[in-house]
Amino acid sequence: MGVEVLIEEFRKLLELIKLEYDNSEKKVILLKDVQKLVLPGQVFENLRRGMTLMISKWAAAKLYEAGIVEYGDKVIDLKNLIQLEWKEKNNPGELQELPRYFYLMIREDVDKLDQNIKNIIVDIISLRLNKILGFASKRIDASLVENLTREEALLYETIRSLIDEWLKSVSPIGGAR
Repeated sequence: MGVEVLIEEFRKLLELIKLEYDNSEKKVILLKDVQKLVLPGQVFENLRRGMTLMISKWAAAKLYEAGIVEYGDKVIDLKNLIQLEWKEKNNPGELQELPRYFYLMIREDVDKLDQNIKNIIVDIISLRLNKILGFASKRIDASLVENLTREEALLYETIRSLIDEWLKSVSPIGGAR
């Protein structure tokens, strides 16, 4: 299998994760009272300002645009990102917990971010990538690696499989440890 084929398959799997994200639920907080809210498969009545709902991502976007809700899961908060960066740097043996679709959430807001926040995010990505590569090179079972996002889990499994195949071909004891 050529590298191009592997990369194309990897892209397809990432697209499936994006599709899963696009069809996921999002936490929203009502900004005003709403008598009745009808969504496919859901009917909400007598909603009060400040209430939290879990609704489909696309519906959340429409209600946000209409000024009815604000997003309840704010990923891009400078204080939280600085804390996350610090924890990633100071805990080299573990990944910090992130929202399931952290990278996709970041990508959605990338145009609204200032350069300082972008730099912190790039640092977090780099720190996490180094940890993932370390775990994969040690051939740690994926079930033992905690706090991987969906994209990271896919990357981890792919890299670990490649390492296993490589070791089978170059190691004097094959793929054994």
